[in-house]
Amino acid sequence: MANRIDGMLLVQTAPQTEETDWLLALAEHAPRILGVTAWVDLDAQHVDFAALRERPKVVGIRAQLRRIADPAYVARPDVVRNLGAALEAGLGVTILAEPRHYAQVQQVLRKLPEGPITLNHLGLVFPDTDRQAWREAMRGFATRDRLFVQLSGLPFLCGERWRGPRAASIIDDAFEILGHERLVFASDWPMLTRFATYGDWVHHVDDYLDAHDVADDARECIFSRNVRLANPLLEIRS
Repeated sequence: MANRIDGMLLVQTAPQTEETDWLLALAEHAPRILGVTAWVDLDAQHVDFAALRERPKVVGIRAQLRRIADPAYVARPDVVRNLGAALEAGLGVTILAEPRHYAQVQQVLRKLPEGPITLNHLGLVFPDTDRQAWREAMRGFATRDRLFVQLSGLPFLCGERWRGPRAASIIDDAFEILGHERLVFASDWPMLTRFATYGDWVHHVDDYLDAHDVADDARECIFSRNVRLANPLLEIRS
C-alpha cells in the first residue's frame, strides 16, 4: 500500500450534515475508508446520537471550534451536554481547538464523562503561540484518561519551514509531554498540500521516529493502536 497506510478515517470539515452524508457515501464504496467523524449541531437542544451510531462507519463527532467566533462556545450548556451524550453513546469526540480555546476546553474536559477525546493537529501551535502556555496546556490535557493528540498539522502551521528546527522542536515537546501512548498519526490533508504531499508527511514522521530510535511497538501505537482506542466503534477487518 502507498506509504504503508492501509486504512484511513475521514473527518468532517464543513459544519453541515450534507458533508457527513457525502463522506459516508464515499466510505460505502471504499473499503480503505474505515470510519467517518461526523458533524452535528452541538449547540442544539437535542442530537439523536442513537440514530447517528446506526449509520455504517460513523465512529465519532467533531467540535470544530476554530470556525466559531465565540471562544467560550465549547462551554455552552447544550454543547457540554451533547459532548457528554456523544461519549455516553460510545462515540469518539474530536476537538479542533487553538490557543484561545485552551482554558475553556480544559474546564469542559473536567465536566465530561469518561470516553475518548482527540485534539486535532497538536493543538494548533501557530508561530505566534506562546510555547510555554502551549506546553502547559498539553500537560493539562494529558491529565485526562483516553485523551489523544494528533501528530499532524505542521506543514499548515509552519508553512515552508515545516521541516525546520522550530517544527522539530514541537514534535520533541509533544513526545516529551504526551509520549507515544497518546499521539495519533494524522495527515491534515488537504490543508498540508500547499507545502507538502501526503507522502512527504508520512516519511517525515517515519524519519523522525527512526532518528529517535522509537521502538516498533511505540510506532504501532502512533499509527494504529491509539486510533482504535480513540474511536471504539472503529471496525478493522483483516
